[in-house]
Amino acid sequence: MASHFIRLISEGRRRKLAPFWSRTIAVLVVALAAFEIYGAPFGLIDSFVLRGLFVGFALCMTFICYTATPDAKSEAVPWYDMVFSAVGLACGLYILAHGQDIVTRWTGVDPLTPMDIAVTAAIVLLTLEVTRRTVGPVLLSIILVFVAYNFIGEYLPGYFGHRGMSVEGFLDRMVYTYDGVFGTPIGVTCTYVYMFVLFGQVFNAAGGGDFFFRLAASIAGRMRGGPAKICVIASALYGSISGSPTSDVVTTGSITIPLMKRLGYGEVFAGAVSAAACSGASVMPPIMGTAAFLMVDVAGIPYLNIALAAIIPAAIYYFGVMAQVHFRAIIKDMRPISEGQVRESAFTVLKENVLYLIPIAVLLVLILKRVNPTVVGLVAAGTVVVVSWFIPGHRLGPKEIYQVLRRTGTGILTVTNASAAAGMVIGGIMLTGLGGKFTSLVFAATGGSSFLCLALVALVCIVLGMGMPVPAAYVLTATLAVPALLEFKFSLMGSHMFIVFFSAISAITPPVAVAAYAAAGISEGNPNSTGFQAVRLAVAAYLAPFVFMYRPGLLLEGSVVGIVWTSLVTTAGVLAFACAMEGYFFGRVRSSAVRLVLFAAGLVFIYPAVWSDLAGFALLGAAYAMQFLARRGQSAQAVAEAVPAQDRKGA
Repeated sequence: MASHFIRLISEGRRRKLAPFWSRTIAVLVVALAAFEIYGAPFGLIDSFVLRGLFVGFALCMTFICYTATPDAKSEAVPWYDMVFSAVGLACGLYILAHGQDIVTRWTGVDPLTPMDIAVTAAIVLLTLEVTRRTVGPVLLSIILVFVAYNFIGEYLPGYFGHRGMSVEGFLDRMVYTYDGVFGTPIGVTCTYVYMFVLFGQVFNAAGGGDFFFRLAASIAGRMRGGPAKICVIASALYGSISGSPTSDVVTTGSITIPLMKRLGYGEVFAGAVSAAACSGASVMPPIMGTAAFLMVDVAGIPYLNIALAAIIPAAIYYFGVMAQVHFRAIIKDMRPISEGQVRESAFTVLKENVLYLIPIAVLLVLILKRVNPTVVGLVAAGTVVVVSWFIPGHRLGPKEIYQVLRRTGTGILTVTNASAAAGMVIGGIMLTGLGGKFTSLVFAATGGSSFLCLALVALVCIVLGMGMPVPAAYVLTATLAVPALLEFKFSLMGSHMFIVFFSAISAITPPVAVAAYAAAGISEGNPNSTGFQAVRLAVAAYLAPFVFMYRPGLLLEGSVVGIVWTSLVTTAGVLAFACAMEGYFFGRVRSSAVRLVLFAAGLVFIYPAVWSDLAGFALLGAAYAMQFLARRGQSAQAVAEAVPAQDRKGA
């Protein structure tokens, strides 16, 4: 009975569509792309109508593309999914037809008509169901808790009580305002996110992904442990465009993980390298897992400032992963890829693929000119299409463009559904005043300690981010936690960036580590072991956010000297942790005492004070001295053992 219930509430799986339903999806994705390209970049469609129709399309396609349970037949679309799909699209079309009336009505005063009640109820219920199917029961459970709080709050005693809400009032707020399903998350998803996912798909279809892999191979292929380093570099390059840890794993990991295994890395470590490297995709400019676009609306910070602030933390993250990969390769005596497999230099790859740099240059120039990100994504995607016509074997014609639109439309369903559901949570938090109560609760629980506050918020990010897309995890936590962080006098940029980082690494943090699970599926390693190993590799991602909260120079705030010094100290701290984790510091570390000193150095570097910086470098010096003495002792012992052996030989 229990197992049957678990199957019912677990997420569904993608259908292998029959020809009729495949053609139906073809019509829907093209129609979705048409109204997105027409209405999103230049505001030619009212914002509320755009969001409503976008959600309607997503609901319709989800019920066609996803089964209700994992063990349901994946080929046929049952009658009830046909009904749900039609109702979802009908709701979107109803908002298209009556959008102006809905926008101009007086919320909470003008009563809902019976048709309004039917439409709003259908949207809420269908949103909950598609969230369960595509994201899973974790997010659904969180939403249901917050929804229940809207109704039971009036019965709760004391601090967490509120005046309550009627069903009609709830439906009105959740659907016919910008405080619920059609709130900021969906607003960002149907504009910035859609266009940048489209750009990533077009770029990949034009051969951009292969270009990134060849470039990574030319840079790191001849190095010791080459495939693992290729994985890190390729994931950083591809992730800067895709912005999704799981997508990055599936795309780059399918090539790099088998390479690592053939070189001698174990299944767990190979999968963990891919998962850790790909999780950095969500903190890597310019896309940053599309969370940067949410920050624009939620925090009111210009997009360019966000992208620039993320550069140093992202670079330090990848430095930490690369350092551990390198040390592991030395310890295990991993060989580079043979010269026969790496025939190209980086200069040759760039020279032969210079056209791929044009859309990236266009993207960066438009961002620097502070053009609307939705327009940037569309123009960059259009540039890729034009450039592809001059690349032999990668010309994008009508058939290829349709495939791109299809992958974009169906690939964005998970993020769309999670964003719509997250909007309901945010709406409930705003209506019940829970955000302010959470701030007071954090103060009470942490005793006014800023460090404990950060630790608690990090934990909340990881828990709320379990199994969820980064944008949804970010916006949920930001709504609750940013006010608490601001009360501790942390900066607005730092507070939001802190949450983005921990929302991203929730993808590799057990027990629900979706990026690690995807990597384990390719490597055939144990998923949980892969997740724990990925956490170990990504230690920089757990440290850097604490550093930039106390040292804002890491986010390019302050003087040039302060920024350089903070970057140097943080890099030294991450290196100390990497050396301690892998047991390598100017040679193999065989003493646990040296490892402890290295761990201590890493911890001391986090503390924001000049004396702690000097103490950290002193500890690194002590670790080096201990290693030097240990090596001298080993050499002396080797000589002492060699002399008697020679004497015996002479005798």
